[in-house]
Amino acid sequence: MKAALLGTLFLSDKRKNILMYLLDGPKNIDDIKDELATNTSAIMTQMKILMDQGLVTHNADVYELTTIGNVIVKKMKPLLDTLNVYGENKHYWETRDLRAIPSNLLDRFEEIGHSRLIEPDLSHLFEPPNELVESLKSTQYVMTFYSFFCPELPTTFTDLVKRGVSFELILTKSVFERLKDEFSEEHHIISGSDNGYLYICDDNIIKPATLVITDDMMLVSLFNEEGVFDHKKLISFDSCALQWAKELFEYYKNKAEK
Repeated sequence: MKAALLGTLFLSDKRKNILMYLLDGPKNIDDIKDELATNTSAIMTQMKILMDQGLVTHNADVYELTTIGNVIVKKMKPLLDTLNVYGENKHYWETRDLRAIPSNLLDRFEEIGHSRLIEPDLSHLFEPPNELVESLKSTQYVMTFYSFFCPELPTTFTDLVKRGVSFELILTKSVFERLKDEFSEEHHIISGSDNGYLYICDDNIIKPATLVITDDMMLVSLFNEEGVFDHKKLISFDSCALQWAKELFEYYKNKAEK
């Protein structure tokens, strides 16, 4: 029985999609057909299996999760969301040093949602992604962590200060020292800003390569398992990803000095 139930839940994308759709509430057969972009016959084949397992019930042509079906599908959703996040950029995640993500946030890995992997070519290696450039033009708030010196850092944050954009910026000590020594004018503007805060953290802590959160997006880049920054970055515009990234930023802010 247990094996049959597991097969019902996980061995058919159609059944998984039906269950996830019904988690939002009762649906009639036409709603389900439109959502899954399939025909009535294909839906009814899967519905019979779901009803035989006691997961779905119906009244006329309206279908809904049973009480136990609702309990089970709610438990399924985080696992499926986690597998989707991992599967979407599998090679990236399996080659990252995930120690940079604290365990409580790693347990909520699924909140990253849909993300896009950016792999710049050699001619654009140190340029920020276009999505980030566009977001910075209109954002009202920026949270940024740099553990390497980005050539765009001095001018980007000087511009943010002049535009009155609120910001929090965490730099490793070595990055901060380079900013102060080689870009003294920009350092003076950034550190003297009334609309932002600058934090310094130890170079030796385990950390992401970079983390940026704006009003509408988050960007995260992790070192690979060899500790190398390979310039690969993930971008997400999902609201839950922004919240997840903000909590990651706060984790490192708490390890830094203002």
